[in-house]
Amino acid sequence: MRCRSRSVRILINLCFLGLGLGCGPEPPRRPDPNQQAKAKVAALKRLADALAQDPNGAEARGALEDFRNTPLDAEKHPKQVEEMVEFYRQRIQGKYRGFVAQETQREMAPLLARNKPGK
Repeated sequence: MRCRSRSVRILINLCFLGLGLGCGPEPPRRPDPNQQAKAKVAALKRLADALAQDPNGAEARGALEDFRNTPLDAEKHPKQVEEMVEFYRQRIQGKYRGFVAQETQREMAPLLARNKPGK
């Protein structure tokens, strides 16, 4: 009996120790918006490269998801938006057909509307 109660106490103490170690002293850091804006531009460049290899391939679909999942505040990062629009017009717009190209066009539509000449 003593052996069981001792092992139960040890197990309980290990659980409390594990719970205590899991709580860190500093809160999680928020991602840097400037880094996110750069990552969004880089994601669009990876997407263009993937489209050039196989417009409907798995790599292009994965690059599209990366592009979609990378947030960007267009109002706070107008330079990156302008860079993305210019890059899209040069490397992607009208050059590819298929699902990934259509979805990329949908993702870029708000940025293209925002960066229309004369606006």
